[in-house]
Amino acid sequence: METAVHEVSSAAAMTRRSASSAAMPSWSDMETDCLVHVFRRLDLEDLAAAAPLVCRGWRRAAADPSLWRALDLRRDHVARFMPWGALAAAFKRRYGVSRFAFAGFLRLCVSRAAGSADDVALPPLLASPAAELDHISIECPRLRRLALPNLPAGDEARLPDLIPRWPLLEHLELEAKPSSSSSIFPAVAAQLATHCPNFSSLKTSGAVKPEDAEALTRCLPRLRSLCLDRSYMPRQELLAVLAGCRELREFTARGCVGFDENDDEVKRRAARIERFDIAGSRVVDELEDEFAAAAGDQFCDDSSYVDVM
Repeated sequence: METAVHEVSSAAAMTRRSASSAAMPSWSDMETDCLVHVFRRLDLEDLAAAAPLVCRGWRRAAADPSLWRALDLRRDHVARFMPWGALAAAFKRRYGVSRFAFAGFLRLCVSRAAGSADDVALPPLLASPAAELDHISIECPRLRRLALPNLPAGDEARLPDLIPRWPLLEHLELEAKPSSSSSIFPAVAAQLATHCPNFSSLKTSGAVKPEDAEALTRCLPRLRSLCLDRSYMPRQELLAVLAGCRELREFTARGCVGFDENDDEVKRRAARIERFDIAGSRVVDELEDEFAAAAGDQFCDDSSYVDVM
C-alpha cells in the first residue's frame, strides 16, 4: 500500500513538473520589452553578432535603439577589433562580409542607435578619422558625451566646425589637447560656449598655454568638472583657471609639471572645490633634479609621463 501511494505521489509530482514546464514560456516567446531589459547587460558585440542569431524575437529586441545609445568602444579595443579576433569571425558569419573593419562595426552601431546615441567614445583605431567624425556628427545629433582619441593635425583643425552639430553636448574628452595650432583649442572652447549651453565637463591633457587658460576662463567659466591630468601647466596658468572657473566642483591635475602639489596659494584658491586633486604635480626644476639624480637608472614609468606637446 505504501509503495502504491509512493508511486502515485511520484507520478503526480512528475505530472505537475511537466505541466509547469509546459506552461513556462520559452525565451523566444518573451515580450520584446523584457528582452530589451535583459539585453542591456550585453556588450555591443553580443548585440551585433550573437543575440540576433538566436531567433526573430531576439533579433527584433537586439535592434532596439535604446540598447545602442551608449557606444563606448575603447575597452580592450586592440583585442576586440582585430580582423582575426572572435568578433570579426562572428561578424562575418552574421553579415556575410568578406573583410571585417572597425569602421564597419562603428557604422553598424550608429545605424542601430537610429539617431538616439548620446554617449560615444572612440578608440585610436580610426582608419579615416575625418570620415568617421563626419558620420557621427550627422547621425548622432543628440550626443551629450563624446570621447575622442589623439587625432591627426588635419582632423584637429576640423573640431571647431564639428562642435555646433552637437548642441546637447555636456562632456568632451580629448585624449590630447589639440597642438597642431595654438588657435584650435581656444576655437573649440568658443564653439562650446556658443553652441552647447549645457556644456559643463572637460577632460584633456597637454601643454596649457596662456591662451588656453584664457580661453577656459573667458569661454567656459561655468565648467563644473575639469580634468587636466599629466599636463604641462605653469603655476600662473593654474591660478588663472582656478580664479576664472568659479563654478568648478571637481578639478584634477594629477602628475602635472609646472606647479607644486603643496603650493599654499593653489590650495587656498581651490578651497571652494569639492573634489580637488593635484597629487604628484611638480615644478619643472624639481623634475629635472630627479632626472639628474636618477641618471642611469630605470626612472621613467607610466606615472611620470607628462604630455607637453
